[in-house]
Amino acid sequence: MPLFSADCLLRANAAGRNYSFVWQKVVPAAHTAGRWYDLSGYVGSPQALTYSGPALTATALVDGVGNVVNDILDGGNVAGYVKYLTGMEAVTQTATGAPSWLLLVDLLMYYSNINMSTGTQQVLTNVAPLPRYADGKGVQMFLVVTTATGATGHSLHSTGFTYTNTTPTPGRTIPGTVACTASAIVAHICHSGTAVNNFGPFIPLAAGDQGVKSVENFQLTSTSAAGLATLVLCKPLAWINLNAAFIPQGRDYLFHVPPLPQIYDGACLSFLMFSGAATAASVSLNAKLDFVWG
Repeated sequence: MPLFSADCLLRANAAGRNYSFVWQKVVPAAHTAGRWYDLSGYVGSPQALTYSGPALTATALVDGVGNVVNDILDGGNVAGYVKYLTGMEAVTQTATGAPSWLLLVDLLMYYSNINMSTGTQQVLTNVAPLPRYADGKGVQMFLVVTTATGATGHSLHSTGFTYTNTTPTPGRTIPGTVACTASAIVAHICHSGTAVNNFGPFIPLAAGDQGVKSVENFQLTSTSAAGLATLVLCKPLAWINLNAAFIPQGRDYLFHVPPLPQIYDGACLSFLMFSGAATAASVSLNAKLDFVWG
């Protein structure tokens, strides 16, 4: 049954229906202040996630028995129960790791090997349905660099980039110019930053749209000198901030920051990071996540 009270939570814990995971990643290359980064591909615990698979083809991320993807462990599938994130703590050991934000997301689906050096429209193939959030409500999308794009700025095409919303209505377009940052490093969410028309962490949707079910076409108005990127669909779940080195920050989602974020079976959990300062290479980022199901 769902956890509606502290009493329900205590009973679930007493019955052993809980799990805690200690997450740790090391920043491999310096982050630029004001940009967002996808931490799933960084070395640490869990192991680095690779956006592999057929180019330009929807690939669903579904965890479960056997850990088919390397993501935050949440206790596994709990058929017959409802699982929640009940608490989270985070800390960094270096001043350049703060101030920053960590955004916990459920990675749902991606389109890999998008060519960032061509203005030709790239048709995306949708052979896999969106997992866990089939209606697309609350689902967002971000474009992460997987091969460095070089020193030339680029931007998304406002009409050649099309997606399907929750209605579902295909052919929806982004509302205006979305600029990607030059010299983006691997793991940088390339449309984030401090320049004009940068947006982060997510690509803006057309007015009134509540989320994304799939993407049909990808196109750039201006192109990079080189590089590849992956377009990822995800569901944002919870935030936590890092204010200073060696000072843990905590969230209690039952008492302090309700409601409890629900974690669906098969969830592929990871963090996106907003670097509020220039984050040096080798900075360690650490978090503890607590899950209970009832």
